[in-house]
Amino acid sequence: MNDKIFNSRKSFEKLGNVYEKSRNVTINQKIIQNVNCYWFRPEKETNKLIIYLHGGCFVLGSVKSHQSLVSHLSEHLALPILFIEYSLAPKKPFPSAIDDIENVYKQILAEYHAHDIILIGDSAGSGLAISVLSRLTEKDIRSPANLVMLSPWIDLTCQNNSLIENKDHDPVLTKQALQNYTSMYIGNANLSDVNPIETINERFPPTLILVGSGEILLDDSKSIHNKIAGLQEKVKLTIYENQNHVWMLENIHSEESKKAIKEIKEFISC
Repeated sequence: MNDKIFNSRKSFEKLGNVYEKSRNVTINQKIIQNVNCYWFRPEKETNKLIIYLHGGCFVLGSVKSHQSLVSHLSEHLALPILFIEYSLAPKKPFPSAIDDIENVYKQILAEYHAHDIILIGDSAGSGLAISVLSRLTEKDIRSPANLVMLSPWIDLTCQNNSLIENKDHDPVLTKQALQNYTSMYIGNANLSDVNPIETINERFPPTLILVGSGEILLDDSKSIHNKIAGLQEKVKLTIYENQNHVWMLENIHSEESKKAIKEIKEFISC
């Protein structure tokens, strides 16, 4: 690993300490199918569970970067969350992360019903969720009951208009950074084979998409919403005004974060 990537990862991990973890949730490491995972368990829970796929442009991110966010989601949704530390590029490019997630998911299916599983991904984690769902459909493996995407990055061509139109409003991402990370992630593969939005097939679970109005990835959310709407009637896109990319990582206690959690809870309870 070169110094630049190492330093970027260390900096990204600081997001997990912006605010305190929930004191009402326990966190325990679990190796599943040779993949490092973590169970977040609230004091009260039901028989459902969430599988969480973190963002970080396929190169960054770990339980350290997301521990606070995921712990509060677990508490407020009253659900256990399985956090998967999938393989990261550039050392392990496509399809390593998808392989990891698929293998963990199939193991979880041995213990839970598919209709009790909710898949949540933020940013690049949403892209991985799309890729995994496409693979599950191809293999006729039961898909989760719901998908929730937070500020999704699902079009790796980086050609959507909002990347230019919102560049002065987005303090988190730049088009150049996304292009650099895409190159690391795809490795020697063809972009069209890797690009999540191009892999979607005919079957798709009910989906909730939450995105900030000033994000350079705003059009990714609009595009994926329109595509899913042709396959699944239960799909909802909510654009939160003046919110940054994955704003719940910045402040879980803000009014907009509380609204987002409430919306997620209502959607997955239907």
